[in-house]
Amino acid sequence: FGTDQRGVATLDHDSANSKDATKSDLLSIESSLEEMAFLCQVISRYCLFSEQTLANNEDNGGTKTDSKLQDLLTEQSLHYSTLETRLATLQFNQALSLASPQLIELGRPLLKVPSIVEDAHFVCVRAIERAAGTRSERAVWTVGHWVCEVWGIDQTSGMMGGDGGVKGVYPALMQGVGCSGIDSEEDENNNDTSETRGDAMGPPSKVENAFAAALLEAADEAGQGDEKGGSNPGSAPNSAPLSGGLSSFFRIGEQGTGLQSRIDAELCALNGISAAETACTALSRLFADLVEEQIQQESTSAGTGNAPPKAASMLTFARDELASHSRSYHKLLQQRARALVAHLCGGDDLFDCDGRLCLQNLRLFIEKEVYNLDSSSFRSLEGEDRLDAEMIGPVRRSQIFEEISEDKCDAGVILQIAEAMSWKSAEIILQVLLQGKSNFNEWGALLLSKEVRMLQNSYCGLVLGSAEHYSTKSANTGSSTSTASILIQFERVNQAVSILQLEKPSDWLSFSYKVGESNETNLTADEIQKIMSLRVDFSEEAIARVCIQIG
Repeated sequence: FGTDQRGVATLDHDSANSKDATKSDLLSIESSLEEMAFLCQVISRYCLFSEQTLANNEDNGGTKTDSKLQDLLTEQSLHYSTLETRLATLQFNQALSLASPQLIELGRPLLKVPSIVEDAHFVCVRAIERAAGTRSERAVWTVGHWVCEVWGIDQTSGMMGGDGGVKGVYPALMQGVGCSGIDSEEDENNNDTSETRGDAMGPPSKVENAFAAALLEAADEAGQGDEKGGSNPGSAPNSAPLSGGLSSFFRIGEQGTGLQSRIDAELCALNGISAAETACTALSRLFADLVEEQIQQESTSAGTGNAPPKAASMLTFARDELASHSRSYHKLLQQRARALVAHLCGGDDLFDCDGRLCLQNLRLFIEKEVYNLDSSSFRSLEGEDRLDAEMIGPVRRSQIFEEISEDKCDAGVILQIAEAMSWKSAEIILQVLLQGKSNFNEWGALLLSKEVRMLQNSYCGLVLGSAEHYSTKSANTGSSTSTASILIQFERVNQAVSILQLEKPSDWLSFSYKVGESNETNLTADEIQKIMSLRVDFSEEAIARVCIQIG
């Protein structure tokens, strides 16, 4: 594989600058990697053959031969892994320059995800599978470390390029790379012009992989741009938009973008975070399969499986690291979903609100509702038409519900948004109750119970309705959707409602319950006392006796 090293020579000059690569360079690197991987595999098999056939290495001179083979394997695997990670870095940087919103499924034109997530996953899977084919522990370790760096949330890592630039999938998503379609439309126009020029030069050469072909075309276009003097080699990729992403969401005064464009960009970014979580889980499973395979091979060759081999321990580290990254992306998705809900539905400072947003309207509704009433008043107030028009209607007509109804969000994103709205709604109801301005009797407690139940049904219906819509379009009826994570957001409110429905305070000592041990899902003793004091027929002495026993 030493006949054509032009691509390797390019990487030796500057591995982080993707604009120096040409089509022949990338083809040369790909060809060299395939040959190097095959050579590593052959040497590894020869090493295994010598270990199994030479029973007495010292008597037969096998020690020297085996040592030479091992040294050769170490040298070639080092060359291979270095070139593999350099090529993967080049491909990742090229993917950044091509980043744009892409369709997740056919037939769902508004459901988009940043292309960088899928492209990065493809590059990582290809590198891992090729490294595993070398049968070299060093090669798999090096590639596995690179994959963990690409998907990691540590932005201080310097593996991925120049200072201050995008260094991985996480920073790319945080900067909104590929989340806005404005620049991608300009790129399509430029591509059409380039294709027109290319037709006069003859048909392009065929490349087996479509993604590799896109990278090659991007390299050619970047080279043409350099000839015209329109770009700076040290600058960030100019087709990776920084506006409209996570770090600049709802930036006031953004030039050329309106509120709807920024909302679309944020929803695309949320889909990307969800896809990144899924990608890390899939990569972790891929390493888990390699761990099992490595353990079986080591156990077979050693004859015992008592001590875990070193190679398996390194692969286990990569597996666990990627699983940790998956959890980090899930946590990030939760945070961004809550931020989106706070902006579109109402933030934390809602005490002096005017009801323009749906959660602000919910607070005003709960504050103005009368809960100290008789049976006739209860029958008039519990009507579903009234509750739907005054409480549930504004939620269903909110902008975030409309965006979801237009099929712009993945199922995982919809679930997180519903959880965020459920959590915020429950907090609003509890905040109003703990202010102590409302008076309750048994009829009022029944009314509040129905209102909470209707809110729960509305948020659960949002998730179940989208799941049914998704299964209908994808003809997949075997998947099930759970709303348990939504209902658990209302646990503290449900406890408050149960307290308000008691006949006397002492009944809570018999009917009290807890969901876990955290205060996030259970009322504290002080909150229980405040809730009980809302009942007009509960005496202070009876409430105090119960709270003393609760501790």
